[in-house]
Amino acid sequence: MSAKWESMQTQPTQLRIAYGDDPCTQMLITWQVSKPVESPVVEYGTTPQLGMRVSATRRTYPHETGVIYHARLTGLQPGTRYYYRVGSAQGGFSRAYSFHTPRREPHDFVFTAFADHGTTAFSQRNTRNVLAHNPTFHFIAGDLSYANGRQPIWDVYERQLEVLAARVPTMVCLGNHENERVGDQRIGYIATMTRFPMPNDGKYYYHFAIGNAFFVAFNSNEPDDAEQRRWLERTLQDAQRHRAYRWRIAFMHHPPYSSTVRRGNNTRIIQTFVPLLERYGVDLVIMGHNHNYERFYPMRGGRAVVRSGNRYPQGKGVVYVICGGGGVSLYDLMPEPTPWTAKRERTYCYLKVFVPVRGALRVEAYRADNTLIERFEIG
Repeated sequence: MSAKWESMQTQPTQLRIAYGDDPCTQMLITWQVSKPVESPVVEYGTTPQLGMRVSATRRTYPHETGVIYHARLTGLQPGTRYYYRVGSAQGGFSRAYSFHTPRREPHDFVFTAFADHGTTAFSQRNTRNVLAHNPTFHFIAGDLSYANGRQPIWDVYERQLEVLAARVPTMVCLGNHENERVGDQRIGYIATMTRFPMPNDGKYYYHFAIGNAFFVAFNSNEPDDAEQRRWLERTLQDAQRHRAYRWRIAFMHHPPYSSTVRRGNNTRIIQTFVPLLERYGVDLVIMGHNHNYERFYPMRGGRAVVRSGNRYPQGKGVVYVICGGGGVSLYDLMPEPTPWTAKRERTYCYLKVFVPVRGALRVEAYRADNTLIERFEIG
């Protein structure tokens, strides 16, 4: 076997970064190679010369398509740009990338989001669309690769995502397509959980904070999970009591309200999660599942508390946004919207969210061609 072929087998691919428990000081880095290497590491530092290193460990799951390595960087300095590369002396290293840790103190920042991503030309376009906004982080609200048990699709997806995920912390929650089956065997969420480590490792509900904003993500596939529900209530309650958090933003896959054909309102989500989101003052919920764009007026008690305009007082109700136009095939909308629908469109889409220290939270929804769908504010 040639040296060139050996190098191809051990060349790191599919790089992706995500926050650890503390976004200001921790970063999770994951990559894949075709065959095992000795002493895999992340080399990193505050200059392109790097200078520091941390060892990586292998993460495995049934039906994996390669060797997945994972490393946790800790003790990072807030508000600092870091350079890094991954690999090994034996197998070679990736190209160098960089990322920026958030500042500890409250500051204005931007994040982006969409759901239902896939591997189409529109998927690739939206990946580059959000990268162009240079977000502090990006969130994918479920249904990532649409592998549906075909594990090589994950490799296609992660190679496509690398242009974004190697530079911008990319956070995810579970969608129904992450609950996979291979042949007659149900493997559940294990492929996603191995390939996309998140905070609270081993569970796909977690929270993190940046500046004056608190973020929580949970698994809406499992509304009957009592442990998750107790965790969510305790987490939201703590966030509400925390004076430093001006904004509370949630991510889940399934929307409670909808005017998508054959979908409609989701009674289980309304009964299980909506009361908690309302009780503990969540401002904004970003979701997918329906492959289109639909945004609702502030909701409380099953009705809209505001029925006009595009700026809403904070604390009056929860604003739900479906942005399921990440890239896979689009779904049709019912002839009539719900009584609470503020804006809807059958289109590929992504969100850009401005999180301020002062003034209103501003959400901009864009089509895949970067034209504006709408803009609304909370605060």
